[in-house]
Amino acid sequence: MQNNGATMELKIFLKVLLKRWWIILLILTVTVVSTMVFSYLQTWIYSSAATYVVSPTAKILDGTGYLSGLSVLGGQPTVANTYASIAGSTSIKLKASEALGLNTAQVKSLNVASRVQNGTNVIEITVEGTDPLLVQAFAIKIGDSTIDYISKLNGVYSLTLLDTANAPEAPIKPNQKLNLVLGTAMGLVLGVGVAFLLGLNEY
Repeated sequence: MQNNGATMELKIFLKVLLKRWWIILLILTVTVVSTMVFSYLQTWIYSSAATYVVSPTAKILDGTGYLSGLSVLGGQPTVANTYASIAGSTSIKLKASEALGLNTAQVKSLNVASRVQNGTNVIEITVEGTDPLLVQAFAIKIGDSTIDYISKLNGVYSLTLLDTANAPEAPIKPNQKLNLVLGTAMGLVLGVGVAFLLGLNEY
């Protein structure tokens, strides 16, 4: 009896949906189109990153070899963290913007982040903004300004370029594919729900 009841309910549910398929299609279309328009109107954000290696200079090597120097550096994690903080500082951002001749609006549109990659002496400098070419140029200039600043400290560790920043080919935000998938799913759920509620009075 329970199986028969469940089968009957399923048949009613499918019958309601088939009878009001146009409602489902209409709501799905409106939702998908709205999602696409929303994604298109959002500000596109691009990202470009460069990596740099913190390594011992000739002062700390003193004939011990490169690997021995790195082992010393491995015991001083604050060195890489300090260099990463310098790269993300307001002072370095100001020097980079002056070197590129950026105005106030352009500088405010750029976000700089720097971090030490886990378990390494590699620093990653990332710049995000609305202009892909400007993002790349600023990431490169941030790295150059950081290297120049560190070289003047006369310290025992240097910063050298590993991978340069490339021009981003596509924005990282908004995620249009994800938005479209979510919009489609929401449209289907909403359409099915509305069609079913409108057909309940008939059964």
